[in-house]
Amino acid sequence: MNPDKILARLREFLLIIAAGTFALTLIELIFLEHWNLTIQFLPFALILLGLIASSLAYFRPSRRMIRFTQWSMLIIAVSSLVGFYEHMAGNYSFWREIQPNASKWELIVEALKGGIPALAPGILTLGGVIGWTATYKHPSLESK
Repeated sequence: MNPDKILARLREFLLIIAAGTFALTLIELIFLEHWNLTIQFLPFALILLGLIASSLAYFRPSRRMIRFTQWSMLIIAVSSLVGFYEHMAGNYSFWREIQPNASKWELIVEALKGGIPALAPGILTLGGVIGWTATYKHPSLESK
């Protein structure tokens, strides 16, 4: 098998992994009933964007679709920082109320270990990075 075919298969595999990451995260959020606040709908929108972008890059890998996918994955990865902030802020507020005399560092550590998983939104960052990597230097982006 020549290197171009191997690279094409790796790209397809990475897009499938990115889509799978988004799909499984969607299922987890549904199980967690992650929709009590308006901001909690953000990951659903990002997941939908990720699934659409991954599918377009996989099934219609034109220059336009690859660029759309790259921008979408970048938006998803950066926007997941909102989730990290929300999770940390919720945990921090809780621990500040419980331990009003604790130092800021102690509160940050407790917030990271808190009841709301602070690093959970990172799964969207991971999906975005994998999806973006699948389109890096994609042949459809070469000038014709």
